[in-house]
Amino acid sequence: MCLARALPLSALFVTLLSGCAKTQPTLAPPPPDPSTTQPTLAASITERVSELQARAAEYAAGAKNLPGRNQVEDRAATGKQFALLSQIIPLLAGPEMSGDLAQQLRIIDGTRTQLVNGSTELAIEPTTDAGLRAAQRALASLGTRSFAEVTEITKALDTMRIRTDDLDTASGPLHRLVAAQVIQASAEAISRMSANLGARVGEEKATPAAVTPAEAPQAP
Repeated sequence: MCLARALPLSALFVTLLSGCAKTQPTLAPPPPDPSTTQPTLAASITERVSELQARAAEYAAGAKNLPGRNQVEDRAATGKQFALLSQIIPLLAGPEMSGDLAQQLRIIDGTRTQLVNGSTELAIEPTTDAGLRAAQRALASLGTRSFAEVTEITKALDTMRIRTDDLDTASGPLHRLVAAQVIQASAEAISRMSANLGARVGEEKATPAAVTPAEAPQAP
């Protein structure tokens, strides 16, 4: 697979590290020791990407079982997919999430809540459509930011967008089929995103740190 270089690796993965603001100490701390800082950074990235890959595999497995055999089964299975999306998108985005991406995530989580806990007498098509459109916008934004040069990811996102547009003319059993196709296309994109990030982490580990040569002695 062609690996994207839309962002330098250090710039891409700095968004995958969690942290919080710290109170400024009275005395400035000593500069960090690079020999201890870099392994900690790599470990944090590896842990986050590993979690992402696990959730992506679970999401892909669930997508294969859609649509459900009936409306009740389909609703429950789709709700689980939205629950996984609520975990996957933050892992892809990192802690520095844009306001627009956070808004799409709120819609996705609201859709999950309605599907899992809402009245079974209410039509779920509008709710499902809103959640799928939010997922499509969120993943498209992440794709543009970090995977613009990865052809396979771009194609999967294009397929998801086309299937999402088809929701406008689908209803009943056909709607469940089209919604399943949207989720399956998103699973393809997410799987490729997580694999791409995993490959980048592997490349970073395999690349030796740059060593500054000692200053050459002056001739007498």
